[in-house]
This record gives sequence, structure tokens and C-alpha cells, in this order.
Amino acid sequence: MRAPWLETVARRWCHRRLVGRHRAARSAGIRAALRAATPDSVLLVGNSHAESIGTPDLGGRPSLNIAVGGSTAADCARQLTDLHRTILHRADRRVPVRCAAAVLIIGTNDILRWRHPERARSADRFAAEVRRILGFLEAWSGQVFVAAVPPVGEWATGRDPAAVAIFSDRLAALCAERGHGFFDPFAALRDGPGGLAGSGLYRDGVHMADYTRLAADIARLAVIDPRPPGPPARRPAGPDPVANLRSLRAAWTGRP
Repeated sequence: MRAPWLETVARRWCHRRLVGRHRAARSAGIRAALRAATPDSVLLVGNSHAESIGTPDLGGRPSLNIAVGGSTAADCARQLTDLHRTILHRADRRVPVRCAAAVLIIGTNDILRWRHPERARSADRFAAEVRRILGFLEAWSGQVFVAAVPPVGEWATGRDPAAVAIFSDRLAALCAERGHGFFDPFAALRDGPGGLAGSGLYRDGVHMADYTRLAADIARLAVIDPRPPGPPARRPAGPDPVANLRSLRAAWTGRP
């Protein structure tokens, strides 16, 4: 029988490896999306809640989806660090323009029970990694919006619903400190003040049943500053959200 700390180390290694594989599979599309950025674009960043949205129109603005399913805050920070090194600051590649806004959805994979989200140091690590993420998004976009951690189903026993509010509070505090917009596009799913969801989840108790509705709520709640007059931005082609969610569910059962 392995010691508990060894089990945690093994799980962290396996999870990071799975996220790395998925990120590699998404790499070409993410790089193409960044090169298609316009001053009117909205970046979608984070875990599979963000990835599953696809590339919807957000209040008349095109979206660029660079999210990677399965990501923790640390995974997302590593991804953005790699993009910064390999895309945004290489002399042989066109540097994308600064986007209108970025929307971050993160935290669901940080509250897995085996990560011990009830410990203060886990929340501290989470906040530190989100700070790294925000540093990149501040440089890449004019406005930054951060979503509250979504609720989970009562039957999704692998995640700690009590940590949803704790980690959301950390996100809210960072937004207040740095002047960003904190919002809750998952409010309609919450069953009271705790971290549990009522209806509206997929049967895994983690993912949304309807990501089209989530995209509409984001467009409604993340109020982006009016754009200057000019020609409409070219909308980049994106994946079909429904097909994308099916593939994510097959590869990432319980890992958004």
C-alpha cells in the first residue's frame, strides 16, 4: 500500500501528463487562433468549461478559444508561459495585436479532493498561479474578466463543493486588487450558497449540459468597453462546440 503523499504525487504526474497531451493536440489550433487575433477579439482561456464554449460571437465580437480541457491554474499558467515564449516573442512570427478582452474560467480541477483544496496552502498556490495567468492576460487584452468557480453535482464526489466558494473568493479578491471584472455566469446553476449545483449539469456532475447558454451568459455579463468605429473584424473559423464537447467527454471524463 502506497503512502498518501506518494499517491498524490502519482496523481499529479498523471494528470499533468494527460493535460500535456491534450494541449499538444490543441496546439496548432491555438497558435492559429492567436495569429488571427484582432483588436476586436475576445480570448477564452482556462479549462474545458472555456474550451467547450467553442468560438461564439460575444456581443458582436469574435472569440478566440485557447483553453485546454483538464487544466488547473498551474497548467494554464504553464501554457501561457509557453505561448509567450514560442509565439508572442519570436522574431520570425507576427506578434498578434492586443485583444479587446480575455475571459478566464479556472478552478474546477484545482478542487479535486486528492489535491486537498481544504488546506490553506492549496488555495494560496491557486491564487499564486492565477496571478501568473492574469499577468499574461493583462498584456494580451484591454480588459480581463474572471468567472467564479462553477458548482458541481452532489454525485461528483471527486471534487470538494466546499472549496468552490473559497476558491471563488480568491478569484474575486485578485480581480478587486488588479482592477478586473469578476462575474458569475454559473449563478443560475447554483443550489444555494454552497458549491453544489441544482439542475443544468451533464451526468458527470462537472460539465454543463448546455454550453450555448453559458456563452450567452458570458456575453451578457462580461460587459466590454465600446469599440472604436471601424470595419468589422474578420471572424476566425472555430470548432463546433457540440462536437468538441463530445470529444472532451470521451477523453476527459470528470476532468474539465
